[in-house]
Amino acid sequence: MAKSKIPPLSFKFSDLFTADYRLITALLIALPLLIYAQVWNFEFVWDDNASSKAHLYHPFVLNQTFENFIRLFAQPYFDMYIPVTYLFWSGLKGLSELLSLPLNSVLHLTNVVVHIINGLLVFTILRQFVVDKKALLIGSLFFLLHPIQVEVVAFVSEFRSLLAFAFSLSALYIYLKNQAKFGFLSLFLFILAILSKPSAVTLVAFIFVINYFHYGVKFSKNIKKILPFAVLALIFILIARWEQFVSPDYMIVLWQRPFAWLDSIVFYLVKLIYPYHLGLSYTLSPQFISTQWWFYPLAIVPFGLGYLLWIKRQIYPLLVLAAVLFLAGFFTTSGFVSFVFQKYSLVADRYLYFAMIGVALFVAAILEKSDNKIKQGLIVAILLVFTSLSAFRQIPLWQTPLSIWSHTKQYELIKRYAHENLAAMLFYRGDELRKAGNNSQALDYFNRSIEQYPQYSKSNLSVVLGQRGVIFFQQKKYHKALSDFTQAIELTPRSTQLISNKILTLLILKKCKKAYETFNLAGKNKIKLQAGTLIDLQKNCAK
Repeated sequence: MAKSKIPPLSFKFSDLFTADYRLITALLIALPLLIYAQVWNFEFVWDDNASSKAHLYHPFVLNQTFENFIRLFAQPYFDMYIPVTYLFWSGLKGLSELLSLPLNSVLHLTNVVVHIINGLLVFTILRQFVVDKKALLIGSLFFLLHPIQVEVVAFVSEFRSLLAFAFSLSALYIYLKNQAKFGFLSLFLFILAILSKPSAVTLVAFIFVINYFHYGVKFSKNIKKILPFAVLALIFILIARWEQFVSPDYMIVLWQRPFAWLDSIVFYLVKLIYPYHLGLSYTLSPQFISTQWWFYPLAIVPFGLGYLLWIKRQIYPLLVLAAVLFLAGFFTTSGFVSFVFQKYSLVADRYLYFAMIGVALFVAAILEKSDNKIKQGLIVAILLVFTSLSAFRQIPLWQTPLSIWSHTKQYELIKRYAHENLAAMLFYRGDELRKAGNNSQALDYFNRSIEQYPQYSKSNLSVVLGQRGVIFFQQKKYHKALSDFTQAIELTPRSTQLISNKILTLLILKKCKKAYETFNLAGKNKIKLQAGTLIDLQKNCAK
C-alpha cells in the first residue's frame, strides 16, 4: 500500500563516524584494505596499456593541455565516452609524478580506496531498509569481499565502474535525503556517474525499484519522480549506442534476448554461490548460447526462484527488493541491449558490480529475519571462505597479464579471447627479451605464444612466426627460419618484409629457383619489394 509520505532518512553517511558505528566503519575500511593491499605493485593488464589506444594512452592523460581537455569532452576514445574517468586518471597521473610514486601503485590503490567508499555508501543506503546493523555489516562485507568483485577492484581500467557506482550511490543518497523537493545536486552527481561509465543509467532503475517496492509509490507518480533521470539516461544511452556500433553478426533476434537474459541470471547465481572458477572471459556469446540445448530449458530456473520469492513477499519483502535491485544492476549488459564485448561474451564478472548491492541487501535481510544461530554462523562462515578465496586465489591472479590470462584460458568454452590475449602477452614478453639480446629465452616465449594463438588470429600469429624466423636466421638455423617465413606469408601474403626475409633465406640455402619464384609471385601480385632484394637475388643467383 502506498505511503502518504516518504519518511526522511533514518541513517546518514555522517552517522558512520559516531560512537555507535565506529567499530562497524573500521571493519568496513580495514578488512577490504587488508585483503586488497597486495595489488599495490601489480602490473597493468589488458585495456590499461596493452595497445597504443589503451585507456592510459588517452591524449589528456598523457598531456594535460587545453586542446586535449576540449577533446576529452568532445570525442569518445577507445569506443567509449567516459571523460570524467579520464579526468580523474590524468589527475592521479599528475599526483604520482609529483610524489615520485609508480603510476601502477597509485591507480591500483585508488581503486581500492573507491571500492571501500562504495562499501560505506552501500551500508548507508541499505541502513534505510535494514534495522539490524550487524546483519547489514555482514551484507556489506559480502559486497566488499566477494571474489566476483575482484575483477573491478584489481583491474585499473575498471576504475570507471567504481567511480560510476560511487557517483550513482551518492546521487541516490542525496535523492532519498531530499525526496520532498527536486534536488539538482542529485541530478548533477548522476551526470558525473554516466560520464564515468554509461552503465550508471542503472540508477534510474534503482530509484524506481526502491520507490515502488519499499516506499509503495504508485506507478504514475513514480514515473514523474524519475523522469529527469530517465531523460538524461536516454540521451546518454543513444550516445553510447552511436559510439559502440555492434555488428548484426554478433546479435541474436529480439525474441531470443529474454532467454539470454534469463540464462545470464542463472550464470551469475552460480558464480555468486560457487566463485571458484572466475575469469576475464567465458566466451558465452549470445550466438553461442542460443545454439546450445540448455538455452531454453535453463530459462525456467529464474521463473521458479522468482515464484518462491513472490509467495513469500509478505514475510520477506526485503528479499523481493534485493532480488529486483540485483536484476536491475546488470540489466544494461543482460542481452536485451547489445554492446561491443558481447561478441566475445554476454557475461563478465565486472558487469555484476552494481548488482552486488542487491546481494548485500539479500544477505542482510536473511540475517535480520533469522534467529537461528546455526544459519547465522553458516552465512558468516561462507563470508570467511569467500574472503579467503579473494585474498589467496583471485586477487593474486591479477599480478601480471600472463598470470590472469593463463588462468582465464582454462575457463573459456571456446579457444578464443583469453587464448588470443595470452598469446599476445607471451609475444610482448618475448619481444622485450629479443630486443635485449636474450634470444634463447625469447624463443621460449615465442613458441608458447604460437601454441596459444587461435587460427583465426592470422595477422598476429604471422607477426610471431616472422619474429621467431628472424631469430632462427640469426642463429643460422635457416631451414627453421624458412619454415616460419613461409607459414607467416601464408597468413599475411602481402607482407613485404616477410617475403624479403624468405627470399634472403632461400639465397643462403642456394635455392635460387625457389627464390625467383617467390620474387616473381610478389611482382605478379603487385607487391613492391625493396630494391635491395632484386640486387641480392641477381648477385647470388645470376641467370
